[in-house]
Amino acid sequence: MQMTAEELTVLLILKKYGRMGRYSLSAISGMGEGVVRRVLSELKGQGAIRVMRGGAELTGKGEEILTRLLRDLGIDEIKEVTKFSQVFKCECRRCYASVISRSINEDSIIRLRDIAIKNGSDAVLFLKYVCPQNRFLILKLNNYLDELSQEASMELSKLDSISCNKYAIVLCGNENYQVIRSLINTVINV
Repeated sequence: MQMTAEELTVLLILKKYGRMGRYSLSAISGMGEGVVRRVLSELKGQGAIRVMRGGAELTGKGEEILTRLLRDLGIDEIKEVTKFSQVFKCECRRCYASVISRSINEDSIIRLRDIAIKNGSDAVLFLKYVCPQNRFLILKLNNYLDELSQEASMELSKLDSISCNKYAIVLCGNENYQVIRSLINTVINV
């Protein structure tokens, strides 16, 4: 199943926040109200959401679609994180951490960073969870995340699907939609 970044963004927001109207979805996602209206219509047609008085909400089928879509992209988990604007020293309003099931080749970090920035992120980090140290190695920099920020490292270690030698990508930007689009395009190119 092919799904757009707009649809994925709406599904993730509805999963996180629950029932929501299109005005709120527009404000939280960073997408225009017309785009949100179109996406809600498409998702309703797929049975992924139900629309009622008080807004749209994710259905059981929507949960399944979201899980399958993320798995097909190679994303084990995606979660909004709050401690990375300190790491990046940016004014970013939204940061997402994603555990991926693919290996990241260190020689492709610059190319992947460029894809992430081109697609809407303001900052990106590629990390590998290294055991037995139980630390996140920042790829290409060869520093550990906890050397930059204990808080950010602790936040990442709470991801459910992180385990030895797994890779994580953290992207930050100002709008949910831009960061999700950036994540999708980056993961596809890993």
